[in-house]
Amino acid sequence: MPGLLKSIPIDDVRRRENDRHRTRVVLAVLAMLSLYVYLFTQAAEPLGLPLPAELAGELDLRHVFDDDGNVESNVQISMHQRIERSDDERLILFGAIAAAFLCAYYLPLRYKQAALVLWTTLAIGLLYGPEATAGLVGAHFVLYLVLHPDRGVGPAIAAAAGLAAYLAFVHDWDHGTLNWAWLAGLPAVGAAVYRVALVPLLRRDRVATLLRAVAVHAALLAIAGSMLADAAQRGRDWDLPLGLLLFFWQWARVTMYYVDYCDGQVPRDLPLHRYLAVFLSPGVIANWSWGVTIPQGYAYLNNNFLSRDKNAVILDGVRLLGVALLYLVCWDWLRSLASSGLDAIGIPVFHCNTRLLVRHFVAGGEVGTASVLLTTLLDLARFMLFFGGVMHFKVGVWRLFGYDVASYYNRPWLATNLVTLWSRYAFHYREFLVRAFYYPTFFRIFRRRPQLRVFTASMMAAAVGNFIWHISERSFFRNASLEDLVYVIGTWPYFILLGLGIAGYQLFRMHRKPTRRPWTRDRWIVADVAAVYVTLQFFGLIHIFMRPAADGTVADLFRLFLIGFGIFLPA
Repeated sequence: MPGLLKSIPIDDVRRRENDRHRTRVVLAVLAMLSLYVYLFTQAAEPLGLPLPAELAGELDLRHVFDDDGNVESNVQISMHQRIERSDDERLILFGAIAAAFLCAYYLPLRYKQAALVLWTTLAIGLLYGPEATAGLVGAHFVLYLVLHPDRGVGPAIAAAAGLAAYLAFVHDWDHGTLNWAWLAGLPAVGAAVYRVALVPLLRRDRVATLLRAVAVHAALLAIAGSMLADAAQRGRDWDLPLGLLLFFWQWARVTMYYVDYCDGQVPRDLPLHRYLAVFLSPGVIANWSWGVTIPQGYAYLNNNFLSRDKNAVILDGVRLLGVALLYLVCWDWLRSLASSGLDAIGIPVFHCNTRLLVRHFVAGGEVGTASVLLTTLLDLARFMLFFGGVMHFKVGVWRLFGYDVASYYNRPWLATNLVTLWSRYAFHYREFLVRAFYYPTFFRIFRRRPQLRVFTASMMAAAVGNFIWHISERSFFRNASLEDLVYVIGTWPYFILLGLGIAGYQLFRMHRKPTRRPWTRDRWIVADVAAVYVTLQFFGLIHIFMRPAADGTVADLFRLFLIGFGIFLPA
């Protein structure tokens, strides 16, 4: 399971050579963003333009549009509804992307990344509020100081972190003098703690390693703390401040940054704005909890910033936004056609939704093998379409700013095995699992037993690492209680089966090297088609274990899983 993402170090001289302006490229970007505004917001009405639904005319696209007459979109502002209408949230998002693009395109090189951070912070402030923004930015200030403590501006950044803590957790304008005391005191306390405590501790190697590990993995520690609190006091509500929640969602990207840091690929005197550019860019605003590893840590991002002609990168981004648009518009329409067509011939597919299939089965309903196979396969196709749309959108936005970021999602329906599927389906996430779990295992254990070495490392990445991320993800979505932890742990068969499938194919490849490339136009291309079906069908089937019903058991899920193979076991 080798890493896939490659990058070559680049200097500012080459970046300036790649920083040439072309008006037609700017117009292409603005035209694409205007199309998004027209389709996904309510901008058409005040501008006197016909609604997207009206342009569709007599076409049967009722599943594409919402009640406002524009296109229903999965591009959204996740986990918070500070603004009443999602269309207005998207309008702010697209506006911030356009403004950030113009700044990143025309400003001198030394100001580009700082402008992206500024516009992102402003957009997050409008979308999530000043308290959440202060919590997110303040948490990154603290992490930056723990990783980069020797810069002369350290006390000022520590004071800013104290101010952010005041805005995020303390401020109360009704308390008059006390409020002003907090305002004056917390920045001073932040600077003092930095000088007196943090810097001396970070000069002690073992203590510094521990502090950095705690700061990097604060998300997992917060979940563990919440579980312990729930065990001690049942019924406690999960009330993590939104700003910290947004910071914790970046755990995977923070981990990748730390891997680069430990590998010596991050300058110890890295300026604050270049650190923040890894985490605060308009490309991360939409769907915070989707594609959390785009675009990895510092080294990959830095090495791919203006690494080739920026206009070519930007136009690639425009094309990817066009592909995303196709996915975002068509996925629900295609799902509806498939569902109604199969239901009409007597094969229920439960609206192409595996969760509904599981609930039906657990409640005592009967299902056949064809129904299980088609429901899980079509549910996977449904998810790949709308998930792929959002992923292409996010990567496309990164490319608008000159980052030559690899696609997260690369035609997974061409994968002839689970290893290829996992890389095509979740390109950046797979790299995170490789660098954070596969390599640390591979280079430490079973050095004289290559088969066991590869198997164990593959299981650590595909099963254990993937499961750890899933626990953190679902815990933040839910209430981070013991009850929720039990629910999430109940999905363990998915990760074991996925890990065994990937590890098994790795071992197979060690013994039998491929003699032809998949999709070569020869008589064996039929075998490629069959391999794709088997791969996608298996991947769809194991998602049964990711959709447990509240009143079901793991045994119920296994019985339903086996029905997909034509095996019917009694309850």
